[in-house]
Amino acid sequence: MSIQFVKSTKDFDDYVKANKYLVANFTASWCGPCQSIKPIIDQLYTDTNARYEHIEIVRVDLDSQQELAAKFQISSVPSFVFLESGAEVKRVTGANVPELISSLDELNKKARDDPQAGRAGNGATAEKLSESSVYKDIDQYIPKGFEALNGTIDFGGFEALNVVPLFKAESDADVKNAFRLDYKKEQSTVVSDADSQVLFYVPLLNISKVYSILLKFRPGKDIAEESDADAELELDADELNDETQPPKLIKLWVNKNSILSFDDAASDSSAPHIEKIAIDGESVWYECKLKFVRFQNVQSLNIFIDGDDEDSHTTLDKIILVGVNGETKDQGKLSKDE
Repeated sequence: MSIQFVKSTKDFDDYVKANKYLVANFTASWCGPCQSIKPIIDQLYTDTNARYEHIEIVRVDLDSQQELAAKFQISSVPSFVFLESGAEVKRVTGANVPELISSLDELNKKARDDPQAGRAGNGATAEKLSESSVYKDIDQYIPKGFEALNGTIDFGGFEALNVVPLFKAESDADVKNAFRLDYKKEQSTVVSDADSQVLFYVPLLNISKVYSILLKFRPGKDIAEESDADAELELDADELNDETQPPKLIKLWVNKNSILSFDDAASDSSAPHIEKIAIDGESVWYECKLKFVRFQNVQSLNIFIDGDDEDSHTTLDKIILVGVNGETKDQGKLSKDE
């Protein structure tokens, strides 16, 4: 099995609990040194002689897991944080292969004679979201062998057009929160800005198979009633009640190099997936099942969403990608670090 990216803060905590000896490789898709050292780490991890079979290694994407990066005070990548029983015992910064191997050997020497050592993944089945997750209500939409892929979104390359956070005064208000699995607040709601259409460009860290898209919708009137009186919203109470609507159309494109224009997205009648959405205005998770054969090797998605009334704001609480997490993208040959 290849080295896995952690999908959330909780997922990382599960790795820590399940593995006495753990190395966290903080990395980024845009980082040249990270990609130059990656094949070496992969080879060490999958060594047929089981050189480091007592040590678990995970990757932590700097852009999608900012909370973890802040927790470990990561100031540069690649960084390798060595943990024993959850406590940091060493750190290697930069693509310094000799120092990394020496540090792995040092930790492995201790782990080899420890009966509690060994690779145990995150200690849970990857088939469903954890029962303790705030998204356990979507378990019914995640078939056996599939998982939520949002933890592998490359937020460094993520783009969104004509969409803004509804709860604009939140200190961490960000359209990306609608896609973040570990964002537990209800304030992840986003709304279309100038008209009813929104566009997302969602690049993935891994080449994945996408089975479905789940959309969560809450009516504006419910949001208005449930929000604190002091909450500063993009729309006032009247607009939430009278000028918001559920999504009614979704289009998807795979493996584009960048975000599409609204003109191209709206006019394309031959997109790989086009679906009319049946939401009656009540709070709901909507499952958009894809033609799996067209979404086998997904490196990025363009997601276009529209409502019925072009003069109303289309609202979304959450967007979840469901599928199979594949291999890390091949970054190609990179020049050697100086």
